[in-house]
Amino acid sequence: MKKFEEIATHFIKLVQQGGFEPGEKLPTHRELAYEFNCSIGTATRAYAELERRGYCYGRIGQGTFVYGTPGDEKAIGRGAFFPEESWSEGVHGVTDLSKNSFFHTETEDRLRDAAQRLLKRNEPETYFSYSDSRGRPHDREVAASWLSSLIRYVDLDNIILTQGAQSGLYLAMATLAKPGEVIATEAFGYPGIRAAAYEQDLRIAPVAMDGDGLIPGAFADICRRGTVRMLITVPTNHNPTGVTQPQSRREEIIHIARRHGVIIVEDSAYAPLHSHRIPAYYDLAPEMTLYLATFSKVMSPALRFGYMIAPENLMPRLATKMTTINWMTSPIIRDMTNFLIQSGQVAAQARLLIADCTRREQSAREILGPWLASPPTAAGSPLAHLWLRLPEGQEMSGFVAAARRENIIVVAGDTFAMSKSVHAHHIRICLMAEPQEGRLLRALERLATLLSQKNPPIMVT
Repeated sequence: MKKFEEIATHFIKLVQQGGFEPGEKLPTHRELAYEFNCSIGTATRAYAELERRGYCYGRIGQGTFVYGTPGDEKAIGRGAFFPEESWSEGVHGVTDLSKNSFFHTETEDRLRDAAQRLLKRNEPETYFSYSDSRGRPHDREVAASWLSSLIRYVDLDNIILTQGAQSGLYLAMATLAKPGEVIATEAFGYPGIRAAAYEQDLRIAPVAMDGDGLIPGAFADICRRGTVRMLITVPTNHNPTGVTQPQSRREEIIHIARRHGVIIVEDSAYAPLHSHRIPAYYDLAPEMTLYLATFSKVMSPALRFGYMIAPENLMPRLATKMTTINWMTSPIIRDMTNFLIQSGQVAAQARLLIADCTRREQSAREILGPWLASPPTAAGSPLAHLWLRLPEGQEMSGFVAAARRENIIVVAGDTFAMSKSVHAHHIRICLMAEPQEGRLLRALERLATLLSQKNPPIMVT
């Protein structure tokens, strides 16, 4: 075993034995080198190994700190997904880059056409009765036709209709996890995961990430430290980092999850915008994976509709819990969605958004290149959001406030942190919510100017 590995192993044992508290600052590189009689370079490699395995994180100019471990703390947040100031509806002159809503003029026409056709139906009585919480057989047949573009095979009996991915996440947690149990997920992720876990008194174990997504070794270490009930992951076009897990990484994660009896919940919200299909977790391990699909990104956030595909043995419990939570999805929304799928408008909308998003992402990368932390994606599989690394000396809240003074709304990286022990030096920007591309590009230019300032914006309290 090399020297840096010995040092890393020593600290891992200390963390596991409670020798360090979550968030506690570790010795400096120089202090570590002195303590273990090694070079500063070796000390640096030891901390890099600890970070790779999910035991610590570095903060620029502040030092190295211990990650939280399963059971350290409840999920943070009382359900507020984003800061109050990010809600800008009706505010004139504001360019909102805070939320992943996908606006296009053709979307309005498609939704209007679907609604008008619905109103002309000759069977209005269908809207005056209850139906199976999983959806009607016809609903599931239409679902399977659309889902076949995302996953290889779907059994109609394994589909549950949901009110979007958030509803599916809540349903999975409420059905399969008990208060106090541990949910593993990427260290940074969709705030709705954190909020749902909090409401159900679940504990979150953040899994460290690299350029290929969540790190298998870090996930394995978390599983060894305590019982992990489920892993929630966004493997394709991850929110907020933009990472897409390669197939080899997904297979490693499945191997670990299977060994420790962990259920995988796969949130595929951005998969319809990813034209280069990588086998989904559900394709690779359908017996232990719940697959969530939604129309919020490909059509509209107002179309609160989606699907859950689950293993056969879990279906009775999930269907019962669905009845308890929502009883059923809206038949009106179901019929609108069925029409949009069967008429080919969902597929057409996806192609349109991919083209628009590709062009916008390319422009954004040209403007913001020096600060981009989001990896490039394959041609034809654009990112709708970008993860920007702030320069050293710039503080997140200060930068967000400075952008707001420029009438631009962005979100600080800590909004996506899954634990109090996870910290970022990033902001996320969304590229599709602003209808006018020219206005978007002007906003990005102003952000580039702020990022380049020699006297960085500092939050004054």
